[in-house]
Amino acid sequence: MLSATLMLILRSGLAFAHPTVPGAQAAILDRMDRAAAQFHGMAAQIKHTSHTEVINENSVATGRVKMRKVRAGSVEGLIDFATPDAKTYLFVKRTAKIYTPASRTVEVIDLGKHGEQLDQFLMIGFGTSRADLERSYGVKLEGQEKLDGRDTEHLVLTPRSKEAAQYVLTVDLWVASDSGYPLREKVLQPSRDWVQVDYSNVVVNPPLKDADFTLKLPKDVQTIYPQK
Repeated sequence: MLSATLMLILRSGLAFAHPTVPGAQAAILDRMDRAAAQFHGMAAQIKHTSHTEVINENSVATGRVKMRKVRAGSVEGLIDFATPDAKTYLFVKRTAKIYTPASRTVEVIDLGKHGEQLDQFLMIGFGTSRADLERSYGVKLEGQEKLDGRDTEHLVLTPRSKEAAQYVLTVDLWVASDSGYPLREKVLQPSRDWVQVDYSNVVVNPPLKDADFTLKLPKDVQTIYPQK
């Protein structure tokens, strides 16, 4: 599920744009900008839903995510899925590692020039400044909505880049009114397939260590380099 999302992000590159309605949208982006300025890292539980339109089927995985800024514009992230199948994704130093315990394999992918795009995706709605948010997307405020009992502002982002639009129709964000951070993100593809991530029990700026961004691998793990 996340592998498809990863490839989508590597092809598209995600950013945000100048608000079309200065009032309410500008206020939301200002709040997100203030939250981004204070952001150093996060930990949360996630629900990752992938929808395949042609068969009208959803696949759901649950787990935890950790992320931190390590230098300007660079991010380290770890996504650890527990159900339905255990799988861990680690993003460090422009390299992605995907560990599958059931097969005792770890795939190593050099992100190369796509590393910056992945950093932007991992930071989307959390540590991205307003200046960065206003670059590449048209923004429409859908309105205020309740999500799990919390007030949110629902933003719909449409890519201006023709290249990005080949892979992404819209990116929806449900931004918590009391924090400036998203509770839900949804990426819609031209095929009408979509990927949605719901965040819960979000902790901003927890005491994360280097050990939180390492894989605990068995001695007999097989390392695979799919790009070679």
